[in-house]
This record gives sequence, structure tokens and C-alpha cells, in this order.
Amino acid sequence: MNPRLAAIQLDTIPGEVNRNVHKAMTWGRRAFEAGADYVFFHEGLTADYSPEPMRNGRSLESWEVFGFAALAKQYDGYIALGLNEVWQGRPYISMVFLGPDGIVDVYRKTYLWPTLTRPGAPSLAEWLKTYVPHEEGYRCERGVLCSGTGTRVIAVGDLRLGCLICADGSQPEAWATFRDDQPDLVFWQNNRPNVVNRGDAQEHAKELRTPMVATNRCGFSYHHFQSGGTCFIADDGRVVTKANEEGEEQIIFANLDELRGP
Repeated sequence: MNPRLAAIQLDTIPGEVNRNVHKAMTWGRRAFEAGADYVFFHEGLTADYSPEPMRNGRSLESWEVFGFAALAKQYDGYIALGLNEVWQGRPYISMVFLGPDGIVDVYRKTYLWPTLTRPGAPSLAEWLKTYVPHEEGYRCERGVLCSGTGTRVIAVGDLRLGCLICADGSQPEAWATFRDDQPDLVFWQNNRPNVVNRGDAQEHAKELRTPMVATNRCGFSYHHFQSGGTCFIADDGRVVTKANEEGEEQIIFANLDELRGP
């Protein structure tokens, strides 16, 4: 088993769901046409951050999600979509896996930003004293979005994928899931300034002895410029391949065997 993996970093527009979905499906098709078996997108691809998460969120039964499922079926592959989701009447940041038979499973972000459980972190009330929504790009997730029930390992086709989203990665207990139940590959979705230059993804991959794909958006999220740095990391912490860090859209590829040590 040596599947071909593709990771895509895109510049999506806050609130412009139709445009974002159309662009992502076009890029996803390019990845499949280039031989990918699995296609990984970034966090919150469909709507980015929004002052109206219920209006801009989509359910699993939406035409947008169906479109990605149809694409996965057409190419007999798998897609990991960053969905601004509405589930059971509440908004979430979600990672939806789609395959030839439709929806495989869903992971919903657990540790919302700002991650106030860190030592020395202020209370939410203190943090909100200086929070101005439009200046921060509507990035306060706590109190606005709902949280999931913990990081998970999900079987997607032939692979067992460890799932976490952006701020999840700042919590030790999020990574403990994968020490207790080692996946074939950890998938870390992001929407932050840069992924590869922080070095935290490399450290976690090495500590877990598990390969990783870390995706990130690029371009402008409101006025915040995200430079990209989407990457594939080997189980010894080496960056095997990475996308540009200049904020440009790009697809990168790796075979799973490239990410495994001897």
C-alpha cells in the first residue's frame, strides 16, 4: 500500500462559499488527474471565518458537500474537506472525509481559538476586553462556534488518519490520542500565518514516529496574510516536500512510502 497523496493550499474568500467550492473542486480535479489517491484541503475552506457562521455554514446534506463526494466517486479517490459546517442547528469547524461511496466520517474541531486552557492564558472575559471582531478577522471561535468531542483516528479507505484542526495542535491531550492509537498518517488542517516555519509539525511527527500532512490556506483572510507552507513530513521529522511560503496557491504531492523511515 503506497497511496499518492496531494495537499492543496488555496486563497479562499471569507463568506464566498460558491466561489470557494468551485475553485477547490477545480484544484481537486487537477490533483486527481495528476494521480492522487487522497486530496487534502485546508481548514475552513468553504467560508473561512465569518461574522455569520450559521448563514455561511453548510450541512453534510448540502449540494456543496455532494459536489466533492461526486468528484471523489468520479476518480475513485478520497477528499479531506475543510467545511464550515452547520450540524444539528449549531456551527462547527469540521474536517469531512469523502470517498467513492459518499461521506466517510467527520471530525469536528475540539480546542477552539483562543486556546485559553494554556498555562497563564487569560480568561475568555479578559481576552474579549481587547477583541474587536473585524480587526481580528472574526477569529474568536470560543462562544461563537461549537466544539467537537476530542481528536480521533478515522479509517479512510486503506489509511487510518489521525485528525486535528489548527488550534487543536496547541493542546498536549490532542496529540496524546495518536500516542495511544497510532495512525498511518496524521492530518493537521490549518488556517494560520505559516505551517512549516514554526517547526511544531516536524516536532510532533518525530515524537510520534508518524508521518504527517499539514495543510494551510494562503493569501488574504480578511486583512491577515497567510503565507502557506503546506507540507509533508516524514516520521523522523524531515520535511519531504513543502509548498511555497509566499502566499501562492499550489498542489504538492508525496507517496506514503516517502514519509516512512527504514
